[in-house]
Amino acid sequence: MWNLMKAELLKLRRCQIFLVGFTALALCPFVQYGSQLIISAKYRDPNFDFTALFENVVWGNTQIFLPVSLVMIGGWFIDRESAHDTLKNIMTIPVSMPKLLGVKLLLIGIMTVLLGIYSTGVTLITGVAVGLPGLTAQVLFCCGIQIVMAALTTYLVCMPLILIFGQIRGAYLGGSILTFFLGYSMMFFKGGALSSTYPFSAALILVGFDMGKYAGTTTDPNLLLAAAGVGIMVWWAMLLLAISGRRKEMESIRHANAKKKVKRAVRRRGQYHP
Repeated sequence: MWNLMKAELLKLRRCQIFLVGFTALALCPFVQYGSQLIISAKYRDPNFDFTALFENVVWGNTQIFLPVSLVMIGGWFIDRESAHDTLKNIMTIPVSMPKLLGVKLLLIGIMTVLLGIYSTGVTLITGVAVGLPGLTAQVLFCCGIQIVMAALTTYLVCMPLILIFGQIRGAYLGGSILTFFLGYSMMFFKGGALSSTYPFSAALILVGFDMGKYAGTTTDPNLLLAAAGVGIMVWWAMLLLAISGRRKEMESIRHANAKKKVKRAVRRRGQYHP
């Protein structure tokens, strides 16, 4: 396991698509604060402070920025094995496909926590730069923890999407676009069980986010339903990992058949041209 981790960490040095995630999360605080400047004074929040900025960043990260970034980065991280033609070499070593994909998911999870910490830091710098009031050690600690935990629950929700679009050649960009619509769609669930079980809104409910304030939900959130919504996505990811074991077997069979065809073709040529 540790050798696989080291190998994947070395690959991360060439993963320039990480810049997409870092740029998106850096833009989020500016977008959230900028929205207060462009709306009319009638609808502007006169009490917009550090707490409000942090809440807006949690909302923006979970709704748009993190899902798109995670599926794009995670999908590319898996897809690169096929795109760079290294998968055929991996098929020759005694490493199961579920274990390989599991290590990749683990690294993406660690990266997600780091992105959450990074997002907290960028939000803090943005608030200080524009002179927002209300910064205390308690606000920074509580809101920072919420940003990181929301990033982690969003990652759990995105795991099956990363696995699906990462294993389809070149599909990670399309997957990130689909994830954008899936994240934005939580705006349309205002009440009932769906508002709690829908995975992306469930990711926010589990970290204590006020969905009524930002999504306009009309019913109180249900933590059990939210846990079930996120749990279903985790279970789906584990199922996809288990099924992926068949992929290595099928790839090995395909490569073996291809070699046999080449050998037969060479023999036929030898018969016609002795």
